[in-house]
Amino acid sequence: MKVVALISGGKDSCYNMMHCVANGHQIVALANLKPQSKFIKDELDSFLYQTVGHGAIEYIAESMNLPLYRREIMGNSLVQSADYQQTLGDETEDLYKLLKQVKKEHSDIQAVSVGAILSNYQRVRVENVCDRLGLTSLAYLWRRNQKELLKEMINAGINAILIKVAAIGLKTTHLGKSIAQLYPYLCDLNEKYDVHICGEGGEYETFTLDCPLFVKRLSVQEVETVIHSDDAFATVAYLRLKRLIVEEKQASEIVSNPVIVIPSWKKDIEDFTILDKQSKLDNNRTNYVMVSIKIDNLSEEFLSEENLHLFSSYSNPPYYNVSGTTAYDNSQEVQQFESIEEETYACMLNLQEKLHELGLSWSDVVNMNVFIKDMDEFGKMNAIYKKFFNINPPTRACVGSNLPSPTNIQIDLMAIKPISNEESSNPRETMHVQSISYWAPANIGPYSQATIIKCHAFIAGQIGLIPSSLEFPLPQTLEMQTFLSLRNLENVTSVLKLNVKKRTALSICFVDDESSFPFVQNAWKVFCGQSDENSKKFTEPVLYLSVPSLPRRGKVEWQVLIHRDDDGIKNPLVEPKIWQDTSDTIEPMVTKTTAWFMNPILCSVITIQVNNENITLLNLLDGMIYGLDKLFNKFFTFSQIKSSKFWNNIGSIRIFYSKKINTDQSKFEKAIKLKIKKFFSEMKAAITFIPVLAIMDDS
Repeated sequence: MKVVALISGGKDSCYNMMHCVANGHQIVALANLKPQSKFIKDELDSFLYQTVGHGAIEYIAESMNLPLYRREIMGNSLVQSADYQQTLGDETEDLYKLLKQVKKEHSDIQAVSVGAILSNYQRVRVENVCDRLGLTSLAYLWRRNQKELLKEMINAGINAILIKVAAIGLKTTHLGKSIAQLYPYLCDLNEKYDVHICGEGGEYETFTLDCPLFVKRLSVQEVETVIHSDDAFATVAYLRLKRLIVEEKQASEIVSNPVIVIPSWKKDIEDFTILDKQSKLDNNRTNYVMVSIKIDNLSEEFLSEENLHLFSSYSNPPYYNVSGTTAYDNSQEVQQFESIEEETYACMLNLQEKLHELGLSWSDVVNMNVFIKDMDEFGKMNAIYKKFFNINPPTRACVGSNLPSPTNIQIDLMAIKPISNEESSNPRETMHVQSISYWAPANIGPYSQATIIKCHAFIAGQIGLIPSSLEFPLPQTLEMQTFLSLRNLENVTSVLKLNVKKRTALSICFVDDESSFPFVQNAWKVFCGQSDENSKKFTEPVLYLSVPSLPRRGKVEWQVLIHRDDDGIKNPLVEPKIWQDTSDTIEPMVTKTTAWFMNPILCSVITIQVNNENITLLNLLDGMIYGLDKLFNKFFTFSQIKSSKFWNNIGSIRIFYSKKINTDQSKFEKAIKLKIKKFFSEMKAAITFIPVLAIMDDS
């Protein structure tokens, strides 16, 4: 892509340009925002822009032989929250106007280079502007280890000097020193005072005199030291660069393709190579073929159309669920939709109506599960889906499913709307990174990577894309995609300080082929440190599902719900309660119940395996009731909770069933809903039915 680089003159913006080039992009223009000419001072109180050294920015453009576009900062930091929406008078709008001007002059520009490392404030605002202008944000330094990163910059030939100091241990004598000279000292300050080695806390700012992308170098001839604040512990001072000269480089010094370190995603892949060999040995035990279920001996009561409308939504403030919804939910007769766009729009309107009936809006939704019949329609579906959301959409998992005709899309969701007096103490947190980086994949759809509220941390479905290219590694193997998808999952959760290995309440793994089950099962155990047989009893509920297709035609996708460890922060001895039963044979079936509880989250996986061809739907219904009843009995021994209260607090039941059972979903759904209503009268859960190709639990 052709790129305009946002530059402050500092090391980060220059090094990110190097990574843009290393990843095959072309820098065609530079852009910078500067203080208004009426201001005498060099530094503005800006939350977004580095302005120290702004007077020397033209020299960098000359050193790179690139056009420079500049604009004065007219706005202020009006919106100081983590999120940003277009706001008149905010300094972010100056960036929008600047990049709009650049795009007008260079219509082929597709992306923006930004040197953000740790600042969500900066990243969110650049992404907002890029989204409005149809540009891609390239932030290759995002979430990099700062000690490694600064060393890489030095080794790559970045010659940057400190032009501002504002931290304990940094003095005016350090101004003008290079990052190479100060690297050991900065590492020492990090150890002693937790100073950010790359200056991400505002500890210092730099100006770049030379870089492998420069065809000329800069030399400082005259400076003036300005004391901004003479604090006894941390003096704030900066250099005014009064005179610089541009020096020609020898032809041998000009590097057309700078050599830099590109972080490898292949680290630790050896563990998965070993897993692959073991999984092939385990594959012999795999047999997921199910038989046809006979629907006979059912009274008319079980097959009543009214049963379909049971358990369509759940309301128990602050928790809400809406069951699997389609475009046909509110139709008295089957409609005909001309396209997936029309059907998606109708489906979303039906969901919206259900939300309104519950007193909710889209902003209250925290997670959505989208099932689509034809994954080739993914892009068209997304185009309609995203119109219903503003900033920070809910997390999402999207997989293929052989939905019963005429349905092409089905969506279920969860919403959490804190009671008014809880809102300040339970703010919603969202991670919605849209920049290309080495960290984790940017969103390929209108969803957030994570949503956290009231101890619930919903993580969007993770597939095995290489973050810096948003492509699958070649050749496309299950091994590589499993490794990458779990790496991406860990990178997302670790930034949010979520303990995916010890606080995962539920994990669902989708694969495109049931023969993948043994490998992904072993991979998850190694990932969570559960490969030792002695640790098996601590396994949380895990469900492995084979589906017709995954986004980008991937091979594996992980979706997890994690308990945000508020209780553990207060009391680190708090541990989740986990029940994992051995299989129980109830002819002609085998049932197994696994559950995980840590207030306020209870998750359970109940599996039913059919053993012979004489199974009827009544047998299956009995197996489901047995599993649910066993779940309550296990919970009761721990909590002594009353039956009515227990069932009243179950918000969602999702029933995945193999298409191999070869039964009519409508009759299947009606019968199950009525059976649950009869046996558990206090149950109010939203019940969703999802056809899949094959199912395996964590046996």
